[in-house]
Amino acid sequence: MTQHCDVLLRGGVVVTMDDARRVIEHGAVAVRGNRIAAVGTQAELSGWQADRTIDCSGQVVIPGLVDSHNHLFQVAGRGLGDGMALWQWLSEFMLPLAAGIRPEEAVAAVRVGALEALSSGTTTIIDNHYAPNDAATTLQVAAALHDMGLRGAIALGVFGPFTDIARDNQLSPLLFQNSTRHEIDSMRECLTEWRSDRVQIWPSPINVIYNDQDLVRGLVELADEFNVRWQTHCSEALVDPEIYLQAYGLRPFIWMEKERLLSPHASFAHAIWLDDAEIERIGGRQCGIAHNPMSNEYLASGAMRLRDARKAGATIGMGADGAAGHLMDMFQIMRQMVYVQRLHTLDPEATFAEEAFELATRGGAQLAGIDAGCLEAGKLADIAVVSLRGAHMAPCFNPVANLVYCASGRDVTLTMVDGRVVYENGRATLVDHEEIVRKAHEHCNAVIKRLNIPTRRGQAALPQ
Repeated sequence: MTQHCDVLLRGGVVVTMDDARRVIEHGAVAVRGNRIAAVGTQAELSGWQADRTIDCSGQVVIPGLVDSHNHLFQVAGRGLGDGMALWQWLSEFMLPLAAGIRPEEAVAAVRVGALEALSSGTTTIIDNHYAPNDAATTLQVAAALHDMGLRGAIALGVFGPFTDIARDNQLSPLLFQNSTRHEIDSMRECLTEWRSDRVQIWPSPINVIYNDQDLVRGLVELADEFNVRWQTHCSEALVDPEIYLQAYGLRPFIWMEKERLLSPHASFAHAIWLDDAEIERIGGRQCGIAHNPMSNEYLASGAMRLRDARKAGATIGMGADGAAGHLMDMFQIMRQMVYVQRLHTLDPEATFAEEAFELATRGGAQLAGIDAGCLEAGKLADIAVVSLRGAHMAPCFNPVANLVYCASGRDVTLTMVDGRVVYENGRATLVDHEEIVRKAHEHCNAVIKRLNIPTRRGQAALPQ
């Protein structure tokens, strides 16, 4: 019996990431509306008639990739701040940039970062936006992702009062200017005004370590009230848990458990420096962790306890993490996840390509709370197509291994979000590709020059 669909992707290797983890040679995926209608071999779907048929021979069809934590506005400082550990990077580079960036500059950076992600097969982004974090700019940032065709959330980063921890660690007071009440009212305004079927706004205390505790509680309560998720940074630097322990007498995750803030709706960027009790609490409450291996390497922050956290029950996704990751390319991030874990543990079986790919698809979708992350009937039609034709992809004995160890975002030929092709053959389909890149050059150069942020750092002499 003939069946109809809007789009039929056929002839490629289909990596389903379904419960059986099927990889279908000469496969096909039928899309109707914003959902996947059928997945199988070409022969099994031979009776389907489509408004548009896309030949995917010589390519891999995969679930759209999920970036679980980013700061797209930070693209304005891409490549800068080299050679600094986290607290120095924040106090001397990123927070001054965040304090001085103007709305039009931030939006230009967001748009070019989102364009890069979209062209690299990413279909969902959790963008932790915090500069400027007024309601008007936040709504512009959310609109930028929506208009480009992406799915995701703007986790609106909130600083609140200037705490003793922030002061003692030389963070810029320019971002800590509003009361807890003001911040919660502003967040409520964003949650009330914004409407989108693909992009949400989430509350985000910017960092549990140096946020006011009342602010953290208030934002989580607001997330519960509006039935959305929330995200924050926590325990990224080695010193973070000790700083918190000295200030409050408890490690951060123990405090959050005591306050009943931990749940599957909570996700934590980095969460590297956790003790056994914190791992147990995060896992027991099925919280999410957004793992950022490239930025963790770049800032020398450390390697998270990946297997321990997964075994305890935590949901793990992966993120690009803005300027500290440099690239919005989830293929690079998957690769680094494997390498970091193996090097840190000195164990070649610490993780595998299949696990990295799972976290970038199913894991990220679960953390984001979306019905995606795999290719099976009924799921959201968030799909990417990746070429196998390059010399670096030949031969291809194991498609997942090639995707993780060999591919890059530049191999992506098509990205589909919500059943609509939003990137194809080198061009975004819903926005002006060249104009976005042009404005990014213009506005990002302007902010770096105006704020007098150094574009070169002196290098120590190499050993003789």
